[in-house]
Amino acid sequence: MKKLAIILVSAFTMFSCIENDIPYPVVELDITSLSANGTSGECVIDRLNRTVNIPLAENTDIRNVEITGITYTEGALISDNLVGRHDMRYPIYVTLSMYQEYEWKITATQTIDRQFTVIGQIGNTEWDVKRNTAKVYRRSDYGLDTVTVTNLRFGPAPEYSYPNASEFRNFDNTEHTLTATVESFGRREIWRLTVEPKEIEVDLTRAVAGSKVIWLRAIGVDGAETGFRYRKKGESDWMEAEAGWYTSTGGIIEATLRHLDPETEYEVIAYAVSDDGTKESEARSVTTGELFMLPNSSFEDWTITNDVYYPYASADEAWWGTGNPASKAAGINLTTPFSGTLHPGASGRCAQLWSQKASIMGIGKFAAGNCFAGEFGEIKGTNGLVRFGRPYTQRPTAFKGWVKYQQGTINCVPAGGTNGKTPGEGEPDSGIIYVALGDWDYTVYGGTAECPYLVDTRDESTFFTPNNEGIIAYGEIRYDASCDWTEFSIPLEYRSFDRTPTHIIIVCTSSRYGDYFVGSSDSIMWIDDFELVYDYE
Repeated sequence: MKKLAIILVSAFTMFSCIENDIPYPVVELDITSLSANGTSGECVIDRLNRTVNIPLAENTDIRNVEITGITYTEGALISDNLVGRHDMRYPIYVTLSMYQEYEWKITATQTIDRQFTVIGQIGNTEWDVKRNTAKVYRRSDYGLDTVTVTNLRFGPAPEYSYPNASEFRNFDNTEHTLTATVESFGRREIWRLTVEPKEIEVDLTRAVAGSKVIWLRAIGVDGAETGFRYRKKGESDWMEAEAGWYTSTGGIIEATLRHLDPETEYEVIAYAVSDDGTKESEARSVTTGELFMLPNSSFEDWTITNDVYYPYASADEAWWGTGNPASKAAGINLTTPFSGTLHPGASGRCAQLWSQKASIMGIGKFAAGNCFAGEFGEIKGTNGLVRFGRPYTQRPTAFKGWVKYQQGTINCVPAGGTNGKTPGEGEPDSGIIYVALGDWDYTVYGGTAECPYLVDTRDESTFFTPNNEGIIAYGEIRYDASCDWTEFSIPLEYRSFDRTPTHIIIVCTSSRYGDYFVGSSDSIMWIDDFELVYDYE
């Protein structure tokens, strides 16, 4: 009995000294869906920044938005389930918790076609919707005692009702301001409308150069004859921007000069014709960029190292990357040289991108055929890390090349299904080619200074999407059916001319949802003769 007591005491002492230092697992907690009444589209969930944005229709009362449902990671606790009515002029913050806590921010955006314009206006109307003010600038010689308001609108009828525009004429007071009383959703709003005299008749506000084009923007008098002239630095004669290069909205005029010489300094001016003659802005100098040609754009050069195909002649010339280093662990090269039937006029080789199901460590996973500007990172278990992007500071107008596509039927999905994020088994697969210019900071996006954007197939928040905040220009083309060799051209749509690109991302894949391990082992894409375009027709 004494011996048993000693054993029990010893056991108690031993276990009482054990510290519970086993770390809790790290589980990322996400809002997976959110629904609300009065939206203009689906809510946008950004897992990387833990935000949800509700896009509201124009006729929705932003002060009284009804959130109808929310879902989030299974097993998580939420500080507020959000279902109910909210004033979405201000963000909502909620916390998801399990082993750790994650704060999410819910916001709403709403585009309302507000209008306040006058005859003789210079430039666009300045709106401050938080303070209920609107200001326009008008030629000073027009006077302020007989202003003609051409448009007045604060929101959609019948949610808004307000006085007729003809009631606002005399702005010749101390503050050049009149007030408008507006009835909106049963509430009264007071708007302050200001007409400010301005001496300037034309002002050049943008002159941004590509390699063969210059994008121009000027503020002028609405209705006046306004235009642009340009010349090479040092020349005496000005050339007129052609009529087909212009767009105009109110007092804003834009044009794109075309067919310019690369790496050349030009001078540009904006002008306006009035009763007092022709007024000109100050001349601005701008230099066009170089013509950067894509390395190995016809995919003639390949290297084989340890049975892995790489689309370059040597490692120090690497520009294109593929997922081959990961798929070869299962004995498969997804992207290989192809010397069969090429597009008309072509010879040599192209790149073949073949989606397949590979088995790594005895685990079968789908892998999309792919080729991208960047480099493969490393293998993590049965997943791959890739880094998108290569240094690039020019502003092309389009991306073109040749493609052939064989569409398969989706026969590979993860064991847990698609969760509605992608098409399911038995549905058609699709391919995609997309191009993005951006200023991605590799310290934010997890890559390197050379290839800044890290995609980790274990983490959907790292997947590249067209709404990424680092994008300056973007374009894509999707292949939803098989096609023989076809020449394509993808126009690049610029979202900002105030930022300068630092990198370019180009991605081609035979299975668009390959990041989610969804696609068809019968889908193949062939690509050849890629080219960046620097001019418009």
